[in-house]
Amino acid sequence: MTMHGRSSSPQRKGSSGPMRRGGPMAMMKGDKARDFKGTMGKLLDYLGAYKLGVLIVLIFAIASTVFNIIGPKILGRATTTLFEGVMASISGSGEGIDFDTIGNIVVWTAALYLTSTLFSYIQGWIMSGISIDITYRFRKDIADKINRMPFKYFDNTSQGEVLSRITNDVDTVNQTLNQSLSQMISSLVTVIGVLVMMFTISWKMTLVALTILPLSGLVVILIVRQSQKYFDQQQEYLGHVNGHVEEMFGSHLVMKAFNGEVNSVRKFSGLNDTLYLSAWKSQFLSG
Repeated sequence: MTMHGRSSSPQRKGSSGPMRRGGPMAMMKGDKARDFKGTMGKLLDYLGAYKLGVLIVLIFAIASTVFNIIGPKILGRATTTLFEGVMASISGSGEGIDFDTIGNIVVWTAALYLTSTLFSYIQGWIMSGISIDITYRFRKDIADKINRMPFKYFDNTSQGEVLSRITNDVDTVNQTLNQSLSQMISSLVTVIGVLVMMFTISWKMTLVALTILPLSGLVVILIVRQSQKYFDQQQEYLGHVNGHVEEMFGSHLVMKAFNGEVNSVRKFSGLNDTLYLSAWKSQFLSG
């Protein structure tokens, strides 16, 4: 683990004070990760200790999604049987609605959905345990790394930002592992499964529906580009706010002695306003 693994850039020499990355609007364009491949490689190394658990999570996530996709297809047979029975009753050419067949279809559909729910619960339970355990290891390794860092690092980085790496950034990784990993698998399987089901129903209507995908993809790309920079800015200014609060409370007597209350409040307001705007915009756009 490195102390600079997050998206924020290090503070540069020649700047004044620990909050020297510019004013509240200095991070309007999101920074890029220094070594994305290296960071992902380290994350995969951590996940390597849980290969069996992750494999079970993937299998259960796929199975849960497949059952959810098959359910409507089977339930559609009940609708067809009901329709055919009603038409036969109206025309007088049949015995009416076959409630036995409809009952069997409903029972099978309910069983599929219950199994899907059970699989989803199991994979969520396993993934929660893995993500929490990795979070613990992250914080332990970061704490060990902090004890090895030279004094120069702490001269150029506020304590609040160091704490933000241990708390906020690790929590972000925890949420990503706990929610996004299985969700990505489920989404991929859902897309493939739904396409297969659509082609089995009507390939012509499926092709018509697919014509909207390029436009949808373009819209998604535009939204992601906008939301990503606000997510980066949110993490950046979360560290700024934590650093400022920690410094003001830690040096409260010095700040009071030099009548720094007004400047402190003004600086906090600027940082907090930027954090609020970036958090609001990132959540809105991602939603």
